[in-house]
Order: sequence, then C-alpha cells, then structure tokens
Amino acid sequence: MLYPECKRGFGIRVVHPQNPKAPSMNLSVQLLYIAPGGKIDPHSHENEEVYVILEGRGKGFFGTAKPMDVEKGMFFHLPAHAEHGLENTGDAMLKVLITTSPPFPPSPEWSFPRKKVPLPRKTGMR
Repeated sequence: MLYPECKRGFGIRVVHPQNPKAPSMNLSVQLLYIAPGGKIDPHSHENEEVYVILEGRGKGFFGTAKPMDVEKGMFFHLPAHAEHGLENTGDAMLKVLITTSPPFPPSPEWSFPRKKVPLPRKTGMR
C-alpha cells in the first residue's frame, strides 16, 4: 500500500476488510516500513490509531512544538483527528505496527478478483 503522504516507505495491510485472508469489520492492522531518510508528513484523519515501533528510530510529529525521538519498544495512542507523522532519522528501516479503528477505506490497487468457491455437496447426512 502506498500512502500519498509517505515518502520512501510503504504499508502492508495485514488485517483489513479488503484482505480476504484476514478480513475484519471494525479495525485494521498495518505494517509500515519507512526507509532511512523517508517520512510520513504530518496529517490527521477521523480514525483512531495505535503506533508500536517494532524496529528502528526516528522522529515523531504529534502536534507538539518539537518532534520527539521514537525508537523500538515505544507505542502511541492517536485519538481521532490528532496530527501525526514520522520520519526515519536512523540508518536502518523504521518498522511500525499500526492498528486503526475504524479501518481505512478500501484502496483500488489492493483489489482482488472475486473467485467463486463451490459449496460442499450434501451427502445425505442429516
């Protein structure tokens, strides 16, 4: 998943209504990867989010006057409409687990062709 506000990074929607292998209705879980020097510009949206920094380090922009240092093991709850962004200031990939509720809307580049799955035939069992 390529996010418009993300430079030098991408996300993988692990649990999402659009993922047929792990669908959900009320939340989504993404893995976000930001390469060294990459960033997600500060932005906001109506979804609540939790960020868990799994690997790497960087700067977090959370609507405060100065960005704060972020590193492996830290987590943040972001209420709806909270301004937030991340920048990878380290020399390794910044990997972030993100949980969102409600889920982000579907993305066109993430569409799957619908495959009809035949239903099992009844075998006379009652």
